[in-house]
Amino acid sequence: MLKNGGLAFMALSGAALMIWGVGIINPADNQPVPQNGMGGPSEPPLSSFQPLEPMDLAQSLVKSPNFKAISQELKGPVAPEGSGPKKMVIARGQTFYEALQARNVGHEDIMSVVKACKSFRNLKTVRAGEVFRLEVNEDGGLEALGFDLDEESYTTWVRKGDTYERIDGNYPVERRLKAISGTINNSLYASLQKLDAPLALAPKMNDILGWDLDFNRDLRKGDTFSILYDEVYKEGKRVRTGSVLSVEIINRGKARQAFQFTSADGRQHYYDADGNNLQKQLMRAPLEYSRVSSKFSNRRFHPVLKRWMPHHGVDYAAPVGTPVRAGGDGVVVARTRKKGNGRYIQIRHTNAEYETYYLHLSRYAKDLKVGSKVDQGQIIGYVGATGYATGPHLDYRVKRNGRFVNPRSLKLPAAAPVGQDLMASFESQAQVYLSVLQELELDGESVVIPPLMVAELADWDGPLVSAVELPAGIRLD
Repeated sequence: MLKNGGLAFMALSGAALMIWGVGIINPADNQPVPQNGMGGPSEPPLSSFQPLEPMDLAQSLVKSPNFKAISQELKGPVAPEGSGPKKMVIARGQTFYEALQARNVGHEDIMSVVKACKSFRNLKTVRAGEVFRLEVNEDGGLEALGFDLDEESYTTWVRKGDTYERIDGNYPVERRLKAISGTINNSLYASLQKLDAPLALAPKMNDILGWDLDFNRDLRKGDTFSILYDEVYKEGKRVRTGSVLSVEIINRGKARQAFQFTSADGRQHYYDADGNNLQKQLMRAPLEYSRVSSKFSNRRFHPVLKRWMPHHGVDYAAPVGTPVRAGGDGVVVARTRKKGNGRYIQIRHTNAEYETYYLHLSRYAKDLKVGSKVDQGQIIGYVGATGYATGPHLDYRVKRNGRFVNPRSLKLPAAAPVGQDLMASFESQAQVYLSVLQELELDGESVVIPPLMVAELADWDGPLVSAVELPAGIRLD
């Protein structure tokens, strides 16, 4: 809740722009190039590629030119008769083969799609209740098979000759700007849980302030936190936590603050109140992620290979198509594919002591190749689920002097501060964010923030701060 029933907005000089707390995923053609919450312009939606509608395959690219609507009676628990895709739910004790066979799909097509999908997932081990989308022609030919990867992403396997081609896509979502403030009693997680706030805020705060504040050892009972962030909604339901715009933790009476700001290179970073960059020379998390799905470990049970083995990286779960950024300045030394890694990129960084790896990508950034020089925060690829992956995520790995290390526990020098030519603009924006945090009621309910008036430079684009746009659909090559 807000103190005194509202926000005390400040009168600021400069050009006033609206930052909207809700952003629809597909911007109009005349809108600016969108950005990801970690900084840097993302690739605009492909004008020649329309987003796939998972339950309307007949109107999408997955429709075969010679497709004919189903006219015969279908067997099993499927959607009502009619043209277009059908929903198939795996019944108890039913195999994938039996479910398709009940819908008159031929043996050869079933085995062909199982084989095509094998490197991605094993369709021979489906579970009761799993949902698939089918498009079958009147001769029993399987034209397309689709299923969800998570609440925001889906994939469709489309007939291409004697095999099937994979096409990934994202559902449309909206973003809502929210804020909350609380007291730490037992732990940060427990405090968030008590406030019914997203637990994903804890690692996100750690990503931003954790370089200088040890969240495991330094936090004390009675410390307080306030955070301004956005949430991603699909069809009115919250599906994940988005980016953080500002955060303040008062630890033992000392305020530690961070404000997101677009630097001179057009990328977004987090700075303290004096304009010092809180980000170090290597990023802990080079993308906007939903959660840490697997930690750095010397012994982890592999979900695909089904055996214990080292996992020398951090898995960040995120929707297919989420931009992945270079963890630091450097040169691309590998842009290739391996069986387990899927599509991946390796970067050797400027000081040659560090190398970073980005695994399971859906595709690479345009024009990126071996030998390309990249800057920290530059988009190098997009989240996928290629290789040994059970769902869309980024496996982020860091090597120091030839040995893998935990990217979330590195101690590194700081990146560049806010330039003097942007300092006045930064201070104005930081003051607005701080006024929002200070107006929050401690231990109150989370608040949906209305549009904020922000004074910035004339060429600064407010909506980019609060609305993170993802490519609506990605066709794999």
